[in-house]
This record gives sequence, structure tokens and C-alpha cells, in this order.
Amino acid sequence: MNPEKNLPAPRAYTHPEHRRLVDLFLRTLSSPQTKKTYNTEVRLFLGFVEGELGRGSIEELSAEDISLYRERLLDRYPAATAAKKLTVVRRFLTFAYMAGVTRVNPEAVKFFAKSPRVVYDPSYNVLTESELSRMFEAARRRNPRDYVMLAVLASCGLREAEVVGLKIGDFREVVDGQVFVRVEGKGGKVRNVPVSPELWTLVQRYVLSSGRSFVSQADARKPLFPSREGKDKPLTTRSVRYIVKKYAREAGITKAISPHSIRHTVGTNMAMNEAPLLVIQQFLGHSDPKTTLRYIRRAEELTARAYRYNTLPPL
Repeated sequence: MNPEKNLPAPRAYTHPEHRRLVDLFLRTLSSPQTKKTYNTEVRLFLGFVEGELGRGSIEELSAEDISLYRERLLDRYPAATAAKKLTVVRRFLTFAYMAGVTRVNPEAVKFFAKSPRVVYDPSYNVLTESELSRMFEAARRRNPRDYVMLAVLASCGLREAEVVGLKIGDFREVVDGQVFVRVEGKGGKVRNVPVSPELWTLVQRYVLSSGRSFVSQADARKPLFPSREGKDKPLTTRSVRYIVKKYAREAGITKAISPHSIRHTVGTNMAMNEAPLLVIQQFLGHSDPKTTLRYIRRAEELTARAYRYNTLPPL
């Protein structure tokens, strides 16, 4: 059961200065989706400040009040969810301090609104080359669509929402036969991801074998990976998760695997091959380089344990 479903809706804050401050804060964010999420979380926090703590404005806020809100979140949400909510609170309160609205300094905010320890999410497991190959082989035997979809995920490092949004017309050839695929990422941001010659050949064969064409304007608007539930209806993200887990089981992989595991594997593999941080960031469509850094750290962790792969007898 999801504990969040039993929670009341966030209380609306009413102080006019709070509204003005939130509007200013949201202007510092670029992604529409991030703005929407942060607005909800800040509204929840300010509703607590006004409604449950009885503070007339954020100027009256104390470090103890922040600690009380943290306790409330930990009582009502899983640690990972509470951590995400506290990240928003810390960022908002730091902005409020810089704007001269609150006296609680960022160091105090960092301490009293610190995120709880979150247990490692196994869905971020990195797949080995052998494990990916076994998944590909299992899909190749069963379903061409599933096989090509897994290949696109692994070759382009796409998110599950990005792969279901692909259309046939998103692929285009440029100078010297280089092919790019147009990908719409988080917040509606579009990026062009380079496609390897091997993947392009695979995609072409898949599209043509399904009776569709790259030169047809009608086909260009059709989903690359259609669902069986309706004509020209794309797969859902839920279907993608099911397909990935299905072939992971068939490949004999026992650790938890998700579509993001494949994306995580791509980023880590690029870091292991010493790709520059900026290249990985642009390839995967990260707006914040801090997100990309986790792949660098993961590669360093794997390299530090490289002796495990050396099976030569000791001298």
C-alpha cells in the first residue's frame, strides 16, 4: 500500500508575502516539470508553517520548526520520498535566506532539514555485458519489437518515457550518413542522440519488416514501438517496465532490474571508457551535471575493485 494515498491534500498557504516569495523562487527554475513539483512541495511546507505551527509568516520560522516538519515527513512518507521533499525545502529556505526573508541560515537549514539515510535502490544495478547479451538473445527469439526496443534503450540510454515517445520520423540522416534520433526528455527538452550504424540497420529492418516506411509521411507520425492494444497506439511506460523485467528473468538475472537499470548501465559504461562528463551529460539529457557525476563515481568504485576480475594465479 502506498502511504501517500491516505494523506490529506497540501494545505494552501494564504500569506501574500509567501505567494510573492514562491513566485520569485519558481522563476529560478528552468524545467516546467521541476517548477510544478517544487511548487507542490513548497505549498505543502508553507501550509504546515501557517496552519499547524501558526506562524504568521516565514520570518517567524525557527530551526526547531524546520526540524518538526522533517519529523512530520519521516512519519508519513518512506525515507526516499521524504528525502526528495526535504531537498526542495532546503533549496527554498536557502533562497528565502538570500532574499532576506528568514533568519535561519543555510547551514542551520542543512542540519535541521537533512535527508534521512536512504537504502540503496537495487533497481539502479548495473548490468554486465553478458547479462545484457542474454536479455537481447531472449528477446530476439520471442519478439522483434521487444528486441529492438531493448537495443534502443541500451544504445541510446533513454528513459522509459522517452522510448515510448519515439516515432518513426524521429530518425534522420545527416552528413556522411550519420544518424540522429530526436528525443523529447524531461520538461519537454529535445535532444538529438547519435545512433550507431549497427542500431540504425536494426531499426530499419524492424520498421520495414512491420510494413511501415521511413519515406511515408503518415508512417513518420506513428510510434516506433506500437502497443498490441490499439492501432498506432504506443507502448506505455508500464509495458516497458514489464518487458524489461520479463527478459531479465528469462536471461536468468536474479537482481532487481528496471528500464533505468539499462540507462544506468549506459552511463557507467561511458564513464568506464573515460568519456568526458559533458559528453555523458548531453548524451543522457541531464540538466544538472551532478546527476551525471554518479556514473563517474560508480565507474571509480568498479575500477577500485578491478582486481576481482583478475583470475591469474598469485605469484
